[in-house]
Amino acid sequence: MSSRPNVGEAVVMGQSDSLPVKINEDGTDQLEVKGYQVHRGRCALACLAVLLTFGLLLILLVWRKDIKMWMFYKECPLQHASKILVKDSFGVFFEEDAQEERCGPILQPKTRFFVNKRVKYVWDIETLEFTRLQCYDANIECLSFHENPDGLNMQDVNERQQKYGANFIRITMRPVYHLILKEISNPFYLFQFYTIVVWMAQAYYDYSCLVLATTMIAVGSSVYERRKHMVALKKKVHVAGSAIVIRDGTEKRILTQQLVPGDILCINPLDDQVPFHCDAVLVEGTCSVDESMLTGESYPITKMPVPQDHETFEYEVHKRHILFNGTQLLQGRPEGNNVFLKAVVIRTGFMTSKGELIRAILFPKPIHFRFYADLIQVAILFLVFGLGGMIYSAYTWIRNGGNTKEIILHSLDIVTFVVPPMLPAALTATTAFAQRRLRDKKIFCLSAKHISLSGGVDVACFDKTGTLTETDIDLAGAIPIQEGEFRKPVPQLSTLPETHPLLQAAATCHTLIKVNDQMNGYSIDRKMFDATNWNFVNGPPGVNSAYGVETPFLVSSPLWNEKRESSFSPTVEYGLLKRFPFESAVKRMTVIAQRKGNKHYNVFIKGAPEIIAELCDPVTVPSNYYAVLKHYTIQGYRVIALAVKTLNPHFTWSHIQQMTRDEVEANPELIGLLVMRNQLKKETIPAIRILHEAHIRTVMVTGDNLQTAVTVAKDCDMIDRVQRVIQVEATIVPASIHGAQHLQVLYNDPLATPEFIAGTMKKMQDVHNGNYCFAMDGQSFELLRIHDAALLDKCIHRGKVFARMAPEHKQHLIEALQKIGRQVAMVGDGCNDCSALRTADAGISLSMADASVAAPFTSQETNISCVAPLICEGRTTLDAAFGTFQFAIGICFIFFVGVLMLYSISTTPSDFQYFIWDFGIAIVPFFTIGYATPPKYLHPRRPLRHLWAFLPLFSFFTFLAWQTIVLLIGWFYCHAQPWFEPYVFEPGKHPPNPSYEETTLFNLMSIGSIVAAFVFAPSPPYSRSSFSNKIFMIWAFGATILLLCVMFITNDGFVYWMNFKTPPHPEYTVVILVLGLAGGLFSFCWEKYLIRGWIYQWVWPRLNRLRPARHTYQKIEKELKSKPDWPKLGGKDISKDLEQEALQVEPPSPNEKGASDSVSGEDQIPSSSPGRNSLRDLVGRGKTTFRTFQGSRRGGYTINGPKLEQDYPHESIPLKVPVTNVEVSPSVSRSPLPKTTDEEYEYEFHPRPPSIPDEFLSAQSSPVQVLAIRPFEDEEHEVAPPPFEIDVEQRSPLSRRGQGVFQLVDEKNAEQPDSDVQLLAYRASRRPSDLSPSQQRRHLNGHGPHPAE
Repeated sequence: MSSRPNVGEAVVMGQSDSLPVKINEDGTDQLEVKGYQVHRGRCALACLAVLLTFGLLLILLVWRKDIKMWMFYKECPLQHASKILVKDSFGVFFEEDAQEERCGPILQPKTRFFVNKRVKYVWDIETLEFTRLQCYDANIECLSFHENPDGLNMQDVNERQQKYGANFIRITMRPVYHLILKEISNPFYLFQFYTIVVWMAQAYYDYSCLVLATTMIAVGSSVYERRKHMVALKKKVHVAGSAIVIRDGTEKRILTQQLVPGDILCINPLDDQVPFHCDAVLVEGTCSVDESMLTGESYPITKMPVPQDHETFEYEVHKRHILFNGTQLLQGRPEGNNVFLKAVVIRTGFMTSKGELIRAILFPKPIHFRFYADLIQVAILFLVFGLGGMIYSAYTWIRNGGNTKEIILHSLDIVTFVVPPMLPAALTATTAFAQRRLRDKKIFCLSAKHISLSGGVDVACFDKTGTLTETDIDLAGAIPIQEGEFRKPVPQLSTLPETHPLLQAAATCHTLIKVNDQMNGYSIDRKMFDATNWNFVNGPPGVNSAYGVETPFLVSSPLWNEKRESSFSPTVEYGLLKRFPFESAVKRMTVIAQRKGNKHYNVFIKGAPEIIAELCDPVTVPSNYYAVLKHYTIQGYRVIALAVKTLNPHFTWSHIQQMTRDEVEANPELIGLLVMRNQLKKETIPAIRILHEAHIRTVMVTGDNLQTAVTVAKDCDMIDRVQRVIQVEATIVPASIHGAQHLQVLYNDPLATPEFIAGTMKKMQDVHNGNYCFAMDGQSFELLRIHDAALLDKCIHRGKVFARMAPEHKQHLIEALQKIGRQVAMVGDGCNDCSALRTADAGISLSMADASVAAPFTSQETNISCVAPLICEGRTTLDAAFGTFQFAIGICFIFFVGVLMLYSISTTPSDFQYFIWDFGIAIVPFFTIGYATPPKYLHPRRPLRHLWAFLPLFSFFTFLAWQTIVLLIGWFYCHAQPWFEPYVFEPGKHPPNPSYEETTLFNLMSIGSIVAAFVFAPSPPYSRSSFSNKIFMIWAFGATILLLCVMFITNDGFVYWMNFKTPPHPEYTVVILVLGLAGGLFSFCWEKYLIRGWIYQWVWPRLNRLRPARHTYQKIEKELKSKPDWPKLGGKDISKDLEQEALQVEPPSPNEKGASDSVSGEDQIPSSSPGRNSLRDLVGRGKTTFRTFQGSRRGGYTINGPKLEQDYPHESIPLKVPVTNVEVSPSVSRSPLPKTTDEEYEYEFHPRPPSIPDEFLSAQSSPVQVLAIRPFEDEEHEVAPPPFEIDVEQRSPLSRRGQGVFQLVDEKNAEQPDSDVQLLAYRASRRPSDLSPSQQRRHLNGHGPHPAE
């Protein structure tokens, strides 16, 4: 029963009149709420204020819900509130109604609730606060889904229908008038309304009607686009249908809208493409579903029934058991002889996964674009000038004896000059032009405001798999393991005997299905199975007599024997009886299978190598297992481990079905490794280089292994060849007798072997000289985000690779980059990128799935070549918006000054003069300036993004100053003429008497308007020249001809119509024309060459270096430059003591360091291309015996402590890496290795002149200390010679006109160069002072005596 709390309780709960109550503090949708009740006195005063302001106060109340609540309502405790003021995490206010409902028996009290953003919040009588309505599956055991086979009764159905609502994602279509009223509440539209009223009162109907028409078109198009998107979304979301459920023990067919949580859903697998209308947990049968609507991936996902145990069900953990709303059934297999699959409904409506996606679309993150905020501020500033002009206008008309109407109308009219009424329509047209150009480039924009935001992007984040690399993965080879030793690698799985356990594991351990005679499944599974050449078929319905149990799938060897002789039946056949799908938490999958004819059952396991090694019998794991694994992962290969286990022959199938997954997978035998590769897309490297040339940082954000991600980043030139990569590893050190619990951060080389770091690097000081970048995994990122935000800011500022990032980590990374002042673009192709795509300033989805609608941009080209054109288009749009605004304000202020000068003698331009100026000169540039096209390249500097800044205001006010000077010169020159006649003012006369001043100033103002269009038109480097804008040039030519005709036609009728007073001498008109052109030429040169040229390109960057850093990332960069010795490789930072509490983030296990992880899923496929600038790059080559994969840069040795031991006992796999369509850096040489036989091949490389590594050459100068070794000369050496120190001889000086040539010299024989030494590490004391960066780059690119390797 609810009870009314006392005042003390209300204050404790934060329900006082001053403090709001916070909701969802631990969740994503954090809210602050306040309660209000209607107050009659405040309502009366508010209504009176609305009447006194002629309704203008309503506009403020539409903008600010908090002010509206304060004016009409009184604060009160939440439990008594009738209105709830909600403030979300973005600072947006919502006004919600507090309601009551009864969800249980009649005697039970009603429950108070409110709904915000389609989420229901209910009143908790125990905590006395609103809490989010819990889902049906919260805090229940898995066993509970099986406890009610008869379904719900009608009372339960009615109560849950009332509690959770209808199973319907309702898209509310707002009335058109509501959308129109919201659109015209924009301040600029309100000012347009004011302008139209004033001009109508002055009988200036022509331009008033034009402004009204353009306003109606702009408002109508905006409302039409918004409503069209809502209608399209509603059609996509609204999927009506029927479903079979079990209620009161009987099967019933009901509408899907009537489904409630707890219903038992009966699914017929024979129905074609059965869609799911809710989130349900599978309890009987198995099936494969298509989740491309949510994930963007087209492969099927296998769903298993939820186990009957006491484990707590978790929505995010048990996804393998959930049938999600919006997905489709591809294939199903009921349990036993049942007809239906059975599932229990757990979530409906907006509580489903699809509902959350639609909520994100309906309530996106507000766009805080500084340009539009500055637009309002600058408009307010100009309105202040307008108020000054209004006062001066009233003074002059009163002084000269004007009547009341003239005083009022002309005083109100002068304000209309300071803010151009056509500006909103012009900015809308500019964005529309950009949208059309993007559409031509196959880039679709769902939010036009993001186009301008993309113009300020300075950091581009990329997903890896499917974005930088191809989605498909290729099998490079396999390495069998027998008796705890690596055997000879095989390039083709099909060459193994049919009885080989590795081949059988590859043929059985997968989640493939066959639909319409086509294989469907993960690309890894497809490639692996295709390499076996085995056959796959769906099993017969019911019990298979050959096995005695149900066999959902059958795999069999090819219809030929090992001698390639045809056979009528396969030699080996397996029935796949039960699958445990891949789970990211355990990083493995398992299949229980039985070979035809055998009585025992086999278990095949596939997964991350370090995880599988932990499961297996230690006797079966080779001693050099992790060394071999590291050897391949640092080259970018994907490694998957396989294991097998034979179950006890006495175990029956019913007994096996009762076994847990842990029991099934316990203590298997490790049988081999599969080595796979993933190629870069051919568009990746050129796109990355373009962004780097434009000084746009590129960052990789992936769910893949760290070493693989670093290697791919090097291969695609995301990480520079001369840049040191430092891995940041954060761990929680638990409390002990030595100290309290604390955060420890280590800095290591992610590509160096642990033995090298522990042994050699301790003897040598690592030198990076500030040219370094960070790489970290998601676990370390989360620890730093929670416990050390300052260090996290440094890491993300210099971060290049973020691996093992969960979807929420990606979003937090984007937010962290934005927090330090960056504008971020995010490119991804899957549903796990959706949150990051929505958060980024420019989110680009490479998937056309339904989940992509959450991103502002969607590219039809599934590669990153769309990033540079989008940023270029954004810069052009931003530059055009600046130009449009400056032109609009410029011409208005020219007339503002000119009209004020005419008001001083109480005259004004005639209506036809306004008509010629408005329709013939001013209106066309409003729309043609935004028609500028983007250039063919990205400039290294971003365009100006703030109107409220020095350069834009300086540009505008200096232009206005020069034009004012021109008008003053013309004014006084006119007065100085001997034939000049003063103007005679007649009150009330319209139009006024003609005057020389009016004629002169109108000509100069018209010239100034044409000049303003050329001065502020977009130009290089962010747009093409205005001369390439054909529509603009046609207007310029026509406007010039029109102006010359107006100035020089002396026909009496035309002069009378224009209300001109023609000068007696034509030479005067020529002088005025020359004066206007001279002023225009000066203004053009001032803007283009002085402001945009010298000041913007040269002076402004140098001033920025002198003034204090404004953005956080600039302060961080300054701090890092002041600490050249931080961080030290192998060093560590220890934070302050942490509270000893249970952390959600567990420290990584030691076995996770340096191994390839998960098997399947998005972001789990590494690249195959070998990396650069790692330990293997520091090693020269002589005549050496190679036993490694193609692309490995190490010779026949490894580093193991202080000694050199022979490499791993396995031969090479002949890999053919197709690089025909991939642009590879010229500095990378990839020579294919010959086919491997049982004997070793001696491979001879032509040795190049020995030299110091390229990274040393670009950053160091002698003296240096170098640690080097000699490779094995032959196979007879049991122990390699120890490393020795050598010196560096500089054979030619480093100068601006020459290039340095370095040579390694043996310390024992200084006269002869040692061509056989292998460089391990180096130490230098200073940087070169006379080698320019361009010469360093030239040398690194091979333009010198020593071509870069």
